Amino acid sequence: MSNVEICRWDGLEPGPARDSRIAELDQVFFSSSATQSFPSDEAKAAFRERWLGRYLRHFPHYALLALDGSKRLVGYVIGSMEDPARDPLFSDLTFLSHFRALTQRYPAHLHVNLDAAWRSRGIGQRLVEAFADEARAAGAPGLHVVTARGMRNVGFYERNGFLERGTASIEGRELLLLGRDLIANP
Repeated sequence: MSNVEICRWDGLEPGPARDSRIAELDQVFFSSSATQSFPSDEAKAAFRERWLGRYLRHFPHYALLALDGSKRLVGYVIGSMEDPARDPLFSDLTFLSHFRALTQRYPAHLHVNLDAAWRSRGIGQRLVEAFADEARAAGAPGLHVVTARGMRNVGFYERNGFLERGTASIEGRELLLLGRDLIANP
């Protein structure tokens, strides 16, 4: 396992150091994304806001960073303990209506991204476990992620205790809700 430190985003002091972390977050976010081209700068900014920005703004206490030995950001996990199918903050994610019964059981949700050079070293697993600890402490009965069948991240989440809990066919894609129990017999 690599010598990587996991630290909290909200533990960073505002100022130049934190501002540079935003650029590092953006680099990891966009390089890890399945979407690599955007029709406009506005579309790119909206994409970032949907999957990263709103979490940093509304849930900074659940953002965890992976820093290498030189204190360079190599990955992160970000998410919320709120059920996104019921929280108006996530009303733009219309696909969640298909998973509403499941998100009640698995309300906490996360996004984990790593720089490609740092994958397969156990860092993603450490980030997921740290987030699961936060969710458990907050009283969440379970975690979920939504992804598409056949995506590279499905195997990663399965290796980290997530199981396929539901599917929905939307606009020709099969979406999966992968859930992980945090407490026994909720």
